[in-house]
Amino acid sequence: MTQALNPRLKSVGVNLVANTATDVYVCPSNFTAKVDLIFVANNTNGNKTITIEWYDYTNSVTYSIAPGYIVSSYNFLQLSDGYLIMNSGDKLIFTSESGSTMSAIVSVSEYFDPANANVT
Repeated sequence: MTQALNPRLKSVGVNLVANTATDVYVCPSNFTAKVDLIFVANNTNGNKTITIEWYDYTNSVTYSIAPGYIVSSYNFLQLSDGYLIMNSGDKLIFTSESGSTMSAIVSVSEYFDPANANVT
């Protein structure tokens, strides 16, 4: 089997800096990624919002996935019932509310794709 048929499985975790846009996952050059899980934990004593966006590198467009979603105190948001296909240079951007303490995890399957080389 070729590497294109055998994905590279990866999880990325980040402790978010409050009120700061953070690139949690960027699809690498020569790969296409299938996002299987997006997870955000609110480690704050109080409800806080999270904004999750997908930046489409090819078209230079940002799309909202979860715009200002409220995550209850010491609770989580899990997106795993579908999937998102990302191309080289695409990224997932997370911004947590000011005064929050949140963690983000993204799990992906990366497929080698030599024709997908947008990132230098």
